[in-house]
Amino acid sequence: MKKDAKRMNDSCVPRDRQPGVDLERRRLVTATGQALAVGATLPFSTRLLAVGALPSSREIDAFRGEIQGTVVLRDAPNYEPWRRSMAWNYRKFGRYPDMIVQAEGEDDVVATIAFAKRHHLPIKVRSGGHSWSGCYMRDSGILLDISHLRSVEIDTETRTAVIGPGVLGRDLNERLRQVGLAFPTAHCGMVPLSGFLMGGGLGLNGNKWGGMSVFNIKAVDLITADGEKLHANEEQNAELFWAVRGGGPGLFCVVTRFYLQCHPLPAAITTDTLIFPYSELIGTVAMMEEIGPAVDPALEMLTVVVPASPELAKKCGAEECRHVVVLSAMAFADTADEADSILAPIRRHPQSGNAIEKFLGHASSLEILYQENEGPFPQRRARADNIYTNEPVEAAKVVRQHMPAAPSAGNTPVFLYKGELEFPEAAYSSTGKCYLAGYAQWDHAADDPANQAWLRDLFDDLQPLASGYYINEFDRETRSDITHRCFAPENWKRLQELRGKFDPEGVFHDFLRV
Repeated sequence: MKKDAKRMNDSCVPRDRQPGVDLERRRLVTATGQALAVGATLPFSTRLLAVGALPSSREIDAFRGEIQGTVVLRDAPNYEPWRRSMAWNYRKFGRYPDMIVQAEGEDDVVATIAFAKRHHLPIKVRSGGHSWSGCYMRDSGILLDISHLRSVEIDTETRTAVIGPGVLGRDLNERLRQVGLAFPTAHCGMVPLSGFLMGGGLGLNGNKWGGMSVFNIKAVDLITADGEKLHANEEQNAELFWAVRGGGPGLFCVVTRFYLQCHPLPAAITTDTLIFPYSELIGTVAMMEEIGPAVDPALEMLTVVVPASPELAKKCGAEECRHVVVLSAMAFADTADEADSILAPIRRHPQSGNAIEKFLGHASSLEILYQENEGPFPQRRARADNIYTNEPVEAAKVVRQHMPAAPSAGNTPVFLYKGELEFPEAAYSSTGKCYLAGYAQWDHAADDPANQAWLRDLFDDLQPLASGYYINEFDRETRSDITHRCFAPENWKRLQELRGKFDPEGVFHDFLRV
């Protein structure tokens, strides 16, 4: 008997807060968390299946009988609730696949690929729906939802977690915590791991744990455009493994299982939060750039611009009191003394003396970090864009010029120090000293044009400073013509060549173009 259509929750409700945290610090950490929710040009592939007439009712009924999952057609009464439930973003995206298939296992994926090929229906895969641009939502073909593939197995001897693509970051780390391990998930625990990982993964304690989370993928199980089940790692099906580690929303297979390298759980995660007047944005970013090369990689440094509370606005004592600058420093340490040592370069830097509030040495945990980051995330209309840059101070000057014109208080820039990292050979290849993301969030459709224009104008002015882009938070609706710049030129070229080799008929949709 087939399952009824289910609707995803329309809001992300945070768990209760941890007691004993200063209220003003909590408010600022919450605002910071809102901001985190953290080549050589070749043409996009045009090898799409020639779309013909939709399958007959008899053929669709036969397909339903082949799978354990659910099939929803575009003309079904429950189609629109299903389509809208696929997107975390309240904008929901005005794109309409011919059908939605929610798989319950690998065999459902194989059957869906075979059905799609028979009827010339290109596939786009969804594992969690957290794409800012809704890259999984297309105007033709099949939206294949694999979010129900959520198995978790842990091998403590090899520190390996074997997970399905629908597993949430919080759920994985809760399982790992019980055996003294951890994994660099997204900063918000509600984010599923699959798309996050395959697009690169700017994860918690990222500089210490692999540089980017994607490089903790040891192997994958996948299903090809021919419906073949394969295991891929650096030695076996190495070309597909190369593509999986960074190919993200342009991937031409379905990953059904990840083999992840995990890490010892830090026993003394400790945070410092420093609040500065808005006028200190450039100085704060300059401090990160100055001390960054010498700090312990277990120190994560974020600078965020957030709205100022009335109390903080009074303390600013300057004409620019609408916003404040929050420096969040997280030490992933094993002892309190080690945490103090890791945080010392910030505490003793002269710029710290310009802070109007300091909250130092707060004991934390991965779950507390998740709660602080998720607190302000009831679902809203949202867009994002980003650059990597080797000139963060110049980028801060551009941001400083644009923030006064932000049409929503939820429009927030985030600077994350990354440094000069070296990565293994993989599709993921975007780098820069600093990652700068802009997150625009608002409530009403009437405000869509103003917020889109503000974000576009900000990143238009930041383009000359860009050394690359992070595909997961890249505005693929506005800038799809430069998607290739999310990859090194040779990596983009190879990714397109591998698509031609492994998916010559275009069974899978390519990168989103709007």
